Amino acid sequence: MNSGAEQKFPEHFFRGLDNTFLKGQLILGGSSGLFGFETAVSAWTEDLDFYVDEELVVSRGAEIVRLLGQMGYGRFTNSPTFSAPGLPTFDLVGYSTTNTSDHLSLPGPLQVMVFGDLGLILARPGSVAGAATGRTTLSPAGFVAVKLTTIRVEKGSKDKIQALLVIAERAGDSAFRETLRDILKAFDDDTRADALSDAQMAFLALRDDPTFQNHGAAKYIALVEQVESGFQALRDMLGEFPDA
Repeated sequence: MNSGAEQKFPEHFFRGLDNTFLKGQLILGGSSGLFGFETAVSAWTEDLDFYVDEELVVSRGAEIVRLLGQMGYGRFTNSPTFSAPGLPTFDLVGYSTTNTSDHLSLPGPLQVMVFGDLGLILARPGSVAGAATGRTTLSPAGFVAVKLTTIRVEKGSKDKIQALLVIAERAGDSAFRETLRDILKAFDDDTRADALSDAQMAFLALRDDPTFQNHGAAKYIALVEQVESGFQALRDMLGEFPDA
């Protein structure tokens, strides 16, 4: 598993939620989801996100802010961003299993951005792990699905590369492949095709980067080969859909 301050933070954070109404309700996601399962893939960022159900934000937003404050995490004014001395800043990101559009939660003591694709993914079995213990994180398949379907202008390529690296790392795991395929069934053919196309563009951009071509350092060559392996595995998995 990844090491460092970011790894220690989620464990410390989850312990603080024990015996509270938030136990098992916040899901470690985003690139920080890599801290939730065994992997050699780098997070490449200190960003930390916790996914939270929109209904909980609307019904108990003030209590969420109060509880996090009691744990020592101050809130940035009128935002879903929290921080504490000596620990990474984190954001609360919303999901909904009933409203799959991208939208802001209702105005209130706490307001979050809600992403429709997250709701589709988190509603599928196997997308999260550790719910019984309260240390709830994205599973490897859930992480890959989030990264493949996330659209971000600034960090989109990094998202796809991380997804492909995790796929390459677990391509021989039949349970992982089956879970990922089941999660991706939540999306229509066009969305899956777009996800494959975006992943391919990220792989090609990495492969054709002059840094890799001119220097040819062994670790970079190995990285490109891993990403290509992940892309081929993803293409094969998506090709298994009946109407692909």
